[in-house]
Amino acid sequence: LDSLLQEKTMSDTGRPIKIIHIDEEEEGPDRYSFDCGALKSILDKDGVRDRPLCVATVAGAMRQGKSFLLNFMLRYLRSQRNEDWINTEGKLSGFEFRGGSERETTGIYIWSQVFPTKTKTGQDANIVLIDTQGTFDHDALMRDNSMIFGLSLLMSSVTVYNLLHNIREDDLQNLVFFSEFGSLAYPETLATSAKPFQRLFYLVRDWEYDFQDPYGSVGGASFLKRILDPKGKNSETRDLRERLPRLFENLSCFLMPSPGKKVTKTARFHGTLDDIEPEFVKQMQDLIPAILGPKNIEVKKTEGIPLTAQDFITSFSALFQEFKKHEEIGAESLVNVHIANTHKMSIDKTVAFYVEAMGSVIGDGFIEKEALEGFNKEFLDGAMKVYRSSKKMGGKKAAEKYEKLLTSHLEEQFMKFKERNEKNRETKQKLQEAEEKRFAEERVRLEAEREAIEAKEKFQEAEKQRLNEEKLRVLAEKENHEAKKKHDDVLKEKLEEERLRVEAEKEKLELQGKLEAAQKEAFEKEKARIQSEKEIIEARAEQDKAERMRIEAEVQAYEAELKARQAALNEIAAEKEKIEAQNRQLEAEKHKNEMEDMARRMEMMQSQSQGPGFLESLGQVIEFAKNTALDILQARAAFMTRPR
Repeated sequence: LDSLLQEKTMSDTGRPIKIIHIDEEEEGPDRYSFDCGALKSILDKDGVRDRPLCVATVAGAMRQGKSFLLNFMLRYLRSQRNEDWINTEGKLSGFEFRGGSERETTGIYIWSQVFPTKTKTGQDANIVLIDTQGTFDHDALMRDNSMIFGLSLLMSSVTVYNLLHNIREDDLQNLVFFSEFGSLAYPETLATSAKPFQRLFYLVRDWEYDFQDPYGSVGGASFLKRILDPKGKNSETRDLRERLPRLFENLSCFLMPSPGKKVTKTARFHGTLDDIEPEFVKQMQDLIPAILGPKNIEVKKTEGIPLTAQDFITSFSALFQEFKKHEEIGAESLVNVHIANTHKMSIDKTVAFYVEAMGSVIGDGFIEKEALEGFNKEFLDGAMKVYRSSKKMGGKKAAEKYEKLLTSHLEEQFMKFKERNEKNRETKQKLQEAEEKRFAEERVRLEAEREAIEAKEKFQEAEKQRLNEEKLRVLAEKENHEAKKKHDDVLKEKLEEERLRVEAEKEKLELQGKLEAAQKEAFEKEKARIQSEKEIIEARAEQDKAERMRIEAEVQAYEAELKARQAALNEIAAEKEKIEAQNRQLEAEKHKNEMEDMARRMEMMQSQSQGPGFLESLGQVIEFAKNTALDILQARAAFMTRPR
């Protein structure tokens, strides 16, 4: 199910298409084939063919993760270069990859989808990704290496040179061929600021010495500077190190950790990010923008001129044919094809300029010979200015050679235009003869038409007189008709007035009938209302009589209840007098007891008068008597003020 889903996703978002096929069973020219139609199906489209291309290619030995790296590039571009691009999808998908030691990619593949972008200068362009077969290993022929690596460098705006563990001396030696190419093709530029190649990006995978040079671009820059330092090297390696920085506009390096054993040591890895070491994912998030980010990506240029997709198809095809027809491609022969390619592109553009200019003048018409010769001279001079102003390789000798070829092409085009002009003249002459014949026939036809028109005019004049008479008759009838119509309108108005009066009278009678019916209905309603109110009043009188009798019964019951309550109150008052008499008796007894207690205390004081505490005891007795007298007075006052 996962494989089916991945296949469907790839069909929706693009797929790898092989453009260079290598038949490993062949060793001659048939070993290689180029599918130009496949390349055109991607690049020869509206919105693509005329835009510059940014071409990113990954090259290096087999089984070192080139396709794996390209799938991260795809993820970055599909996310439209979002900052959190690495977490925008599920599994890695795109170019096929797997673990193990067997080769997965053969030949050269291009991704079928182009990605619109703007360069750091604001230029509209398209990005394409290219995957290449492993090179410089024990399974690759030197001829394969030259073709794969050569096309990578010559046709890319950035070539990622994918290496494992380190940059070894033989990795640098693989660039000797292109060093020779640069020396032959651009001998004068090696001493100036101009560079024959654009960007070479060393990517060192599974870097083990991060304690010395840390992962990333900073550590990579430090490591590359040390590797390319010519000091202490022999003459051969020193010359290569001194020449490389002059061949490339940009040399950079990035150090990457290992993705982990789940990726490199098992065939069961299917692109799940959780199976990749976190440090690898972290560095990858910086690596891809360093290659494809808006501030870093550049368009492919030849002689400083941006290469459109159409130019790319032409140049790629020419380079492939040159690689194919040589058993061993040398730097000198590659320089020649590169020179030829730059001149051919300039020739094609110049011829297109000339053809467009002459075509706009001749069109489908005819120009006299002298005028045609004059236009030809004017446009030839303009075409040669266009050709000589374009940048080309090869110097004066090559310029003379290809100017002759251009002149031949332009003369050939002029001959075609002369033939076209002559055909236009013959066609024009035939058209004129046919037109003269047609004019003669048209003259006879017009004469016959003129006579017919004169006869028609006479008939029209007579018809016009008849129509005038008919018009006068119609006008008289019209006047009679209008007078009759006015009389009819007056009668109609009177009839309408009478009809309206009758209808008004009818409506008046209907309203009177309705009013009388309404009055009668109101009288009946009022009569019914009065009868209803009479019945209600009589019912209320009966209710009032019953209520009066009920109230009289209640009054009698209430008076009996009052008499009973008064008898009960009298009983309560007698009981109360009895209780008060008892209270007075209790009070008298209490007073008697208190007086007796006071007498006893006096006796005790008399017996103790001679003692030391006499005065103190006397004070206590007086205080007690005072308090007792006060209590008696308060009790009497309360008794006298009690409610009766």
